[in-house]
Amino acid sequence: MTSRKSTRAETGGRRPGIRDVARATGLSITTVSHALSGKGQIAPATRERVRSAAAELGYRPDPVAQGLVSGRTGIIGVAVGHMADRPWASTYRPYYAAFSAGATMAAVERDYALVVVPGDPSSGLWARVPMDGLIIVDPVRDDPLLADCARRGLPVVTDGRPIDPGYEEVPTVESDLEHGMAEVLDHLRTAGATRIGLLSGAEPDAYTQDCERHYREWCEAAGQTPVVETPAASEEAVEAALRLLSGPDRPDAVHGLNETYGQALVIAARRLGLSIPGDLMISVMRESAQSGGAEDWEVPLTALSLDARRLGAESVTMLIDVLDGKAPRGAMVPCTVVVRDSTLRA
Repeated sequence: MTSRKSTRAETGGRRPGIRDVARATGLSITTVSHALSGKGQIAPATRERVRSAAAELGYRPDPVAQGLVSGRTGIIGVAVGHMADRPWASTYRPYYAAFSAGATMAAVERDYALVVVPGDPSSGLWARVPMDGLIIVDPVRDDPLLADCARRGLPVVTDGRPIDPGYEEVPTVESDLEHGMAEVLDHLRTAGATRIGLLSGAEPDAYTQDCERHYREWCEAAGQTPVVETPAASEEAVEAALRLLSGPDRPDAVHGLNETYGQALVIAARRLGLSIPGDLMISVMRESAQSGGAEDWEVPLTALSLDARRLGAESVTMLIDVLDGKAPRGAMVPCTVVVRDSTLRA
C-alpha cells in the first residue's frame, strides 16, 4: 500500500482528491466514497481507516462535484409564515433568531448551508435560490409557502403544525405546548393566583391557537372562567394589557404568549398601580431557558421556554432525513418553566 506521506507529496500541493484517499488506503474509489458519505455496507474499521486517511491528507469533499452526483445543491431554506407582519417582527424575533442559530449549526454539521428566503413566494426571488428543501416556521392559514412547495414538489418541514387541511402528512416539529401550558398555569395557581388570564395574539398560526386552546382546557378542568384578551390589528400590546387588567374581575395572574406581551403587562400594571407579584403575577413565553437579558428587565419574568435552538436543529435533521429517503417522524420538543421574581410572592 502506498504510504500516506508519499501520497501527500504526489498531490504536488494541489487539493487532495478522493483518488488520493483511495490510493493511500488501497481501496476502491467507490468504497472510499461510501465510507466518507456514510452510505453502503462498510465495515466500521474500514470506515474509520478511510476517514483517518482523509483527515491526514486534508481531503475535503467538493460540494460542486457532490451536487452533480447527488442532484442536490446542499442548501436548505428557512422562511417564516407571517414574517412580514409588523406585530410579529416586534414580538417573535428573539424566537426566530434562536431557531435560526440552532438550525444553522445542525445544517453545517451535516454539510448543508442554511439560507433565509422571503416569506412571499410570489416575489419571484424563490427561483433564484436553488434549495433542496424548505423549513417553514409557524405556517399560517392559507399559507402561500406550503402551497408553493406542494406545487413545485419541494420537500418541506414545518416548525409548528400546518393549520390548513391537506397538509396532514407534512413532517412537523412542535413544542410540547399541552404539557408546557399546563405546567406554567399550575405554577401560577400554586403560587397563589385565583384568577389566571391569557394575553393572546392575533397571529393566525398553530402556536397561538394551540396555546389558547390548552389554556381554555386548563380553565375548564380548574373550574375557572377563561379571561382572554388579544391586541387588535395595529394596536399596541399595552392597550390590550390595560383592558385585561382594568375590569372589575381582573385576573391576579396573566400568561403572555411572548416577551413583548410580558413587558406590556408590566407597563400596564405600573400605570394601574398594581404591584408585581403582589397584585399581579406574570409569566411569558421565551425562546430559551437561559436568563439572557431577563436580569435587565424591570421585573424578571417567569418564563415558559420553548427551546427554539433545539427546535431549529430538529427541523434541519428531519428535513435532511426526508431528503435522504428516510420515513419522516414528527418530533415533540419539551418545554421548561423557569421561575423568576414575577411569580414569587412572599
